[in-house]
Amino acid sequence: MKRSLDYTVFRIVFLWLFLVIAASCGSKSDDSVPPIEVIEEEEVEESIPPVVFTAIGDVPYDDEQRTDLINMVTAHNAQNKSEFIIHVGDIKRGADPCDETVYEDVSTILKGFDMPTFVVLGDNEFNTCADPDQGLEFWNQYFLHFNENWQFAHTVLYQTERAENFSWVENKVLFVGINLVGIPVHDQEEWDERLADDAKWVSQLLEEHKEDTEATVIFAQANIVNLEPDKFNIFTDVFRAASATYAKPILYLHGDGHFWIENRPWAEKNILRVQIVGGSEAAQVTVDTSKENPFSFDSSFLE
Repeated sequence: MKRSLDYTVFRIVFLWLFLVIAASCGSKSDDSVPPIEVIEEEEVEESIPPVVFTAIGDVPYDDEQRTDLINMVTAHNAQNKSEFIIHVGDIKRGADPCDETVYEDVSTILKGFDMPTFVVLGDNEFNTCADPDQGLEFWNQYFLHFNENWQFAHTVLYQTERAENFSWVENKVLFVGINLVGIPVHDQEEWDERLADDAKWVSQLLEEHKEDTEATVIFAQANIVNLEPDKFNIFTDVFRAASATYAKPILYLHGDGHFWIENRPWAEKNILRVQIVGGSEAAQVTVDTSKENPFSFDSSFLE
C-alpha cells in the first residue's frame, strides 16, 4: 500500500515539474526566429479602357448619299464596335431648300443606328437657309437632344444659355458638342452671341474637368482654321487660351470641308484639329488616354 502511494506521489511531482518546465520554455522568446513580415498587396491601378466612337457628317447631300447613309447604318449596326455616333452637321446641300421633310427624313434614317447618336448643327440646315430662324426651328424639332432617343450610360449635360450645346465625361475623357457653324454670317449679332456662348461653355468645362480628365474631344461643324478664320475669333481666342491652361490633349473634330485634314494649326500644340471627309465615309475614332497621343483614326473600318 505504501509503495503504491509513493508511486502516485512520484507521478504527481513528475507531472508538476513537466508543466513548470513547459511553461518556462513557452515564456522564452527565440531571438533566432525572425518576426513574420506582413507583405501588403500593392495597389494595382486599374487600366482605363479607351472610348471608341464613329464620326460622320456632311451627309446626305443627294439621293445617292441618302442610299449610302442607309447602307452605312446597316453595316455599322452589324459591326457595332463603337459606343456612339456623332454627326458633325450639314444634313443637306446648302443650295437645297430647307424643307421640313428633309429634316424629318434624315432624322428617321439616323434613328436606325443601334447606338446613341449625337448631332451638332450645320450651316446648311441653318445659316444658309432663306429663313435661318425657320431652319433652326426645324432642326430643334427633329435633332435637339437627339441622343435621348437611346439609352446612354453617361449623364449628358446641356448649356443653360444654349440647349443644343452638350457635354459628358467618361473614362477620363471630356466630350463637348457646340453650335459652331460655318460661314456665311446671316446675322452679325446672332453670330457674335452664339460664338461667345460656345466659348463660355468650352472654357468652363475645360476648367471644371482639368483634374478629373486626361483628354477632351470637341465636336463642331465649322472649319475655323482655313475658311475666313477671323470670323471665328470670338470663339477661337477663348478656346485657345482655355486649352493652354488645360494642358492636356484636345481633339477639335469638325466637318465642313469634305476632305481629311489632321494637323496642329495653333501654337497650343495640345490641340489636334481633324476635319473628317464625311459624305459616304465614316471615321472611327479611338481615344486611349494611356497613350501620349490618345487619338487614332480608322476610315476603313466598315469595309
